[in-house]
Amino acid sequence: MFLDLFDSVAGLIRMLHLNDNPRSSDNGTNNTNGNGGGEPEAPIWKVLIFDSFCRDVVSTVLRVNDLRDNGVTVHMQLEAQRSPIPDVPAIYFVQPKRESIARMSEDIARDLYELYYVNYASSLPRALLEEFAVQTTASGKAHQIAQVYDQYLNFLCPEENMFSLHLPSTFESIHNPSMTDVAMSSLIDKIVSSLFSVLLTLKTVPTICAPRGNAAEMVATRLDAKLREHILGSRHNLFTEDAEDILSQSRRPMLILLDRDFDLGSMFMHSWTYQALLHDIYDIRLNQITVDKTDDAGRKSTKSYDLNVNDSFWARNADQPFPEVAVSIDDASNAFKREADEITRMGGVSSLDEMGNIDVGASTKQLQRAITTLPELTARKANIDMHMNIATSMLDAIKNRQLDDLFQIEEQLTRQTKTSILEAINDPEKKNPHDKLRLFILYLLANETMRQGDIDECEAALAAAGCDLAPLHYLHKLKRVNKMNASVSSPGIGPASATANTSGAMGSNDLLGKFSSISNRLAGFTEGSSLGSIFSNVRNLLPTRKQLPITRVVESVMAGKSAGGSGLGIGGIRAGIGAATGSSGSSGNGSSGNAVAKMIDSFVYFDPKQARRGNLAGSNASMPHHPSVAGGDGAAQEAIVFVIGGGNYVEYQNLMEFAQQSSPRKHIVYGSTTIVNADGFLNELSRLNAA
Repeated sequence: MFLDLFDSVAGLIRMLHLNDNPRSSDNGTNNTNGNGGGEPEAPIWKVLIFDSFCRDVVSTVLRVNDLRDNGVTVHMQLEAQRSPIPDVPAIYFVQPKRESIARMSEDIARDLYELYYVNYASSLPRALLEEFAVQTTASGKAHQIAQVYDQYLNFLCPEENMFSLHLPSTFESIHNPSMTDVAMSSLIDKIVSSLFSVLLTLKTVPTICAPRGNAAEMVATRLDAKLREHILGSRHNLFTEDAEDILSQSRRPMLILLDRDFDLGSMFMHSWTYQALLHDIYDIRLNQITVDKTDDAGRKSTKSYDLNVNDSFWARNADQPFPEVAVSIDDASNAFKREADEITRMGGVSSLDEMGNIDVGASTKQLQRAITTLPELTARKANIDMHMNIATSMLDAIKNRQLDDLFQIEEQLTRQTKTSILEAINDPEKKNPHDKLRLFILYLLANETMRQGDIDECEAALAAAGCDLAPLHYLHKLKRVNKMNASVSSPGIGPASATANTSGAMGSNDLLGKFSSISNRLAGFTEGSSLGSIFSNVRNLLPTRKQLPITRVVESVMAGKSAGGSGLGIGGIRAGIGAATGSSGSSGNGSSGNAVAKMIDSFVYFDPKQARRGNLAGSNASMPHHPSVAGGDGAAQEAIVFVIGGGNYVEYQNLMEFAQQSSPRKHIVYGSTTIVNADGFLNELSRLNAA
């Protein structure tokens, strides 16, 4: 079931082939000719026109060379001034908006291209379709429109099991007191539309659950209605077009909708895995990062790197602790050097660059085979160099921000004191004010009974360290209004975690005593140093991973809890905004299991495949039976987890780890309205404080 990245990519590729499946060519662009001989036709070269949103959908998974491989010679923005390119077909990929229709109609009237293949990211409303027809008919060029398709691709898919609706600042929008009911309703409809597209990509109709009283319930209610209307009222059910897809319905997943409020702490955590650390430092956008560099002369420059899902090194190491990744980079570099040395030795040259001058015809068969591997070897070298450069830049950031030290402190947050937190805040070696603010927020959320005098003292220290306290002030407001049970937001705290630490092979106190600060090791680091040597002595001293609140909730829901439910209107969102359930974490006053069970009891459940009964509108009083149950123990094996208000790679990796370690292995997809790092989320809180 799970959201395979290639499902959405395949849809884009089909679109680039004029909504036909690519066949029989080296680059996937050619179709067989009409004489039935199976001979490849020449590729159809075309231009691609997209708006800003659809550009981001494409650029997340396809690069310029991928577009060229699929017959796209030029790609341009819909809003840009474009000159005519006669005798060339144009593919339009846009959102179904009135402005887009007006611009396309203008292009058609100007006769910019030969034929027009129009693709909408989501379903085009009939009113806009009729408006498009009227405008193109008036120009007398309607016959040049070759296709009009709804693609249902209005979401981003940065990872195989991860998606984003690309709706920035959703948390801010939902909590902004100036947001009107009309604007709120429009936002909910956008979320529902994109989730419908995700489910259509998966070709699955899940059972739906969400906590009562917030935006998640409104989304669940409207999504249930949209799915129900399509399944039961549509003449053309898109979910059951293929026999294979029909069979897949026998293993229906759960769609678990959550509000960001239930766990704010995970948005501030410092991580130690490669991908999450990269996102924290450089803010991964559209699977790309931009690194600032300064040379010896003080000149500044920027370098962008693509984090390609086809990169085998990235696929193996994205979720690994950074010290392990650094060692792996060294191992890959050394292996490459050995292979390169062997090839140059056989060729009698001093470098790979000189291998191109060798007479292949006069070479031995062994050397000829070695020469044929040069392109692959060159690509490997470029990949290794990229990760080496990224890791080197990350080491500088770790040193300047003391990220390793902050991570260690947060690992033992419940054992910290006000004094130790103040020491970290006042430490001049920790140069990033946001890092200090994040640490204190986590400490405050984990210690809800902290005295006001101690809070004031820490806030004064934060202000002296150059921190903007606006995000903290907003959290105070949120806590006062909703009586937030802050312990929910601190992962791995409380009695359960303490027991796990003391019973493990190595307690975290031992870790803090033995794990010498990586920042100190970096003091003598130079470009000629080995990355592996820095981490070789600490690779086995990394802390054990713990379940985050979202993972504990998902585990409990998939285990087959039961709850009741009811509908919700816009007013219900207003009343319930920001209300933490006080149940997904653990505190000193209760067990994590009871807290999670209490949260699950507030869930409402929907099954879009069930016929309406009275005024229930799809809600029912108990958890629906899950056909995906393995062994009849009541546990669902597949789930789509979606967070309204922002998500991050920390939660994604924690869920993937849980899924992989489950027996039998579970399939989980993680998504959010947007993927945002800690700095971005702090900025949202700052703006909310001023609202």
